[in-house]
Amino acid sequence: MNDRECRRNLFLYRLYTTFNEPLFWGPIIIISLQKLAFMPLPDIYYMESAVLCVSLLLDIPSGALADVIGRKRTVTIGRVFLFGSAFFFATMSSSLGAWIADILWAIGFSMQSGADTALLYDTLRECGRESEYKRIEGQAIGSRLLLVAFCSIATGLLAGVNLRLPIYLNLPFILVPLAVSFFWKEPTRTEHYSVQKQLSVLKRGGLFVFHSIEVRWMVGFAALVATTSKLWFFTYNPYFEFVGINISQYGVIFFLLNIVAWLSSHYAYKLEGYVGERRSIILMILCIGVPVLIMGLVPIWPFAYLVVVQNIVRGFMRPFVGDYMNRHIETDVRATVLSVQSSVSNLVAILGLAGFGFIIARFNLLNALIILGLAVLGVGMLSYRSYKKRIA
Repeated sequence: MNDRECRRNLFLYRLYTTFNEPLFWGPIIIISLQKLAFMPLPDIYYMESAVLCVSLLLDIPSGALADVIGRKRTVTIGRVFLFGSAFFFATMSSSLGAWIADILWAIGFSMQSGADTALLYDTLRECGRESEYKRIEGQAIGSRLLLVAFCSIATGLLAGVNLRLPIYLNLPFILVPLAVSFFWKEPTRTEHYSVQKQLSVLKRGGLFVFHSIEVRWMVGFAALVATTSKLWFFTYNPYFEFVGINISQYGVIFFLLNIVAWLSSHYAYKLEGYVGERRSIILMILCIGVPVLIMGLVPIWPFAYLVVVQNIVRGFMRPFVGDYMNRHIETDVRATVLSVQSSVSNLVAILGLAGFGFIIARFNLLNALIILGLAVLGVGMLSYRSYKKRIA
């Protein structure tokens, strides 16, 4: 790959990442499921848990498929499913529509998961710039977060008029990554497809994870952070409603949290360079566990803004994990191993979502937040001790 092709791939990756998620939905995702699909909060957790089973089944095979037929093709297929999901979410009028949309999202996300970041890393590797991965990935994600921040204000205002308006507005923008995927230059290492090659890649990728202490630890830590972040995120809307925040203000809160996530992502390489890998791990644990605990213990509207703290982790996590994983993974199984990581995260999330839904139904939202905060701090510190003992 020559320098011109490399620069084009990097530009397209940034454009793809900027529009990779719906721009006008984050502030109202849960309340829209409750009001448009008529789903109570525990049922939303159960649905997410069940649908993640689809991702669990597809993540590793789709990663191996990307390692064989090409990351570009796999991402394109995934984007088609993601557009179908966005359409069903925009038109849902019952829980059935929400289920169909969520299943399509799981399929599409599984197809692109690992393949897109593997394409970026192999592009940089062919151009001799792999050391820039963390900066480029962080800044690409930061572009999306900054755009979503401003779109969040519009989402809150539009939702105050009609809850379905911002969801429809997502549709034209979610086509951008699909169009971009056709113009990527595939790194030259991809082989022609065969079932035997895919099975071989699956086996080698699985064995690589099993034998690598560093990769195994990060797979577990990433699963912990991703799952607890997802559990907390689904409580945003119900908590805002509980403490009396008007729906039009949801966009303001999401503007702030996305600005924080943008800063954290854009400067992720500088942040880790300043505090170091060890302190970065501790910081992520504290930024999730402590605010959740406070919100559960003291349910007043100012503490709703503590969700902003979690978004330090949201912006920092992907560049941090991606750089760590790619530094420890062999090229020929890169997408497969990254899909193993995603698959493990999904397995933990399946259990976490189902369990958290039961806790909310059995107790209440505030007690569930207290339990979640204590669990994150406890398990997080155990994970850090394991890192310090075996890896650092």
